[in-house]
Amino acid sequence: MSTTVTAARPFEPVTPTDERINYLNAQYGLKSWLLTKDHKRIALLYLGSVTLFFLLGGLYAMAIRLELLTPQGDLVESNTYNKLFTQHGILMVFFFLIPAIPAVLGNFLVPIMIGAKDLAFPRINLLSWYIYLVGGILTIWALLSGGVDTGWTFYAPYSSTYSNSYVVLAGLGVFINGFSSILTGLNFIVTIHTMRAPGMTWFRLPLFIWSHYATSLIFVLGTPVIAITILLLALERLAHIGIFDPKLGGDPVLFQHLFWFYSHPAVYIMILPSMGVISELIANFSRKNIFGYSFVAFSSIAIAVFGFLVWGHHMFVSSQSIYAGLVFSFLSFAVAIPSAVKVFNWTATLYNSSISYDTPMLYALGFIGLFAIGGMTGLFLASMGVDVHVHDTYFVVAHFHYVMVGGTLMGYLGGLHYWWPKITGRMYPEGW
Repeated sequence: MSTTVTAARPFEPVTPTDERINYLNAQYGLKSWLLTKDHKRIALLYLGSVTLFFLLGGLYAMAIRLELLTPQGDLVESNTYNKLFTQHGILMVFFFLIPAIPAVLGNFLVPIMIGAKDLAFPRINLLSWYIYLVGGILTIWALLSGGVDTGWTFYAPYSSTYSNSYVVLAGLGVFINGFSSILTGLNFIVTIHTMRAPGMTWFRLPLFIWSHYATSLIFVLGTPVIAITILLLALERLAHIGIFDPKLGGDPVLFQHLFWFYSHPAVYIMILPSMGVISELIANFSRKNIFGYSFVAFSSIAIAVFGFLVWGHHMFVSSQSIYAGLVFSFLSFAVAIPSAVKVFNWTATLYNSSISYDTPMLYALGFIGLFAIGGMTGLFLASMGVDVHVHDTYFVVAHFHYVMVGGTLMGYLGGLHYWWPKITGRMYPEGW
């Protein structure tokens, strides 16, 4: 039996021009991006879109602060100022803060973290981005046509009867955008339930996945409420059906109930994904498993559930009864407990650990400090005796921005830095 011996091939070094095939270079051309079903490419499409809306919202914020440098209307008159802060709120809340982490980091990482090839419904995932774009374009059209002056909360009956600005067009943009959130949430829930790798049990899931699962529940259960509320607002404005306007037999407080039933859980849509990011960053850069994993995981679900029970604390100064106010006050204090569980467990993870102060970790530490201030100021607002005095003041504005900028934005930027090498194949420069 003869054996043929082949000469060994000489070592061939890999030259810099040799490229490995990855999701960025597998296909080229605009069509390959606009028709892609790859969750990673869709995440990058969202990244470009939310960054655009973030910049636009930031320009409005800069105009507001420039106007507020002096008491006089030096830069803009009062009506224009009302439009500036309305448009800043609409763009930042509905088109940046809500979709930023789930649509960018969530889309990219959820399948990878659970061992799935893609999300359960890739076509619906791409559709959600197109819906988001359509909603955004309609909203920008409303803003450029003359703007909206109702405040981002669209309070009736001013928005439904008396405002002369483009309320219906802006409302239509937000309404359409809501379907993007619903589809994304549905996609995440089905994916996490049905496409986990063998052995990936619920209590082996990364905390990033737990937070996105809780967020998706709010997306699916809460977003239809704001969609129907905006629809009712448009019906009253266009057809003069008495729903919110007392002159037509409606109830303006009903609008507040419907709006805040969604919009307080929406605060947790914004902050929960960020908390998931922070859990990953703290564990990684302290080189330890997160302290009390199951408590942190269940606290995400608790926040999602309690978030639907506290909307009345926005309405302590409305015609709501004092007894309803007491219940909402108690529940608002209770919802702080699962948030505090997360902060204490992160702190316990950091204790006596070998901390690496890389850029993502700096964002995570900034999150803990700023979110703690935002959470503590929230306890003042949960107390009826204090809230009746500080309602609609800059105390509320400060509380909200500590949570949104100190919380959501810090987590988003921290996560973007942390997973940047995974997304792009390149390390971010530490000198930024």
